Amino acid sequence: MKLVHSEVDRQRTAVNARMGNMHTRAAILVTASGVYSTVQANNWTTGWQFIGIVLSIAAAVIGLVSMRPSKGTDANATLSFHERLSADPYSTEYSIVEDSMDGLTDDLERIEKAAKLIVWGYGILVAAWLAMPVTVALMSAHII
Repeated sequence: MKLVHSEVDRQRTAVNARMGNMHTRAAILVTASGVYSTVQANNWTTGWQFIGIVLSIAAAVIGLVSMRPSKGTDANATLSFHERLSADPYSTEYSIVEDSMDGLTDDLERIEKAAKLIVWGYGILVAAWLAMPVTVALMSAHII
């Protein structure tokens, strides 16, 4: 049981580090989107730039959503304090490990969702960046 408990603790630490990395990537997405939309709004030449600005704002919103705090499950040693105090040590450790494993599963699901959101956000940001040269090329060709 001690081996399983230490492995779950190790994995929880690794998952927390990965979540921190996801938040960093999301913060970079929000910052890049904000900078791009600000530059585009300050260099306004045509209404078509609105497309890039809207896309970059959408990417920033996606980054913010992926960073939102969420209430996850966690091992709570004091949850059934009196029951765990009167139980034998193996049963107590078993229930704590079981709660911790539930928390680990919940954390992994949140990381997967955040990672997918961030990938979509970066894709939308790239589309915003590409919108400007395409718009300029179409304007130069007198198509729009």
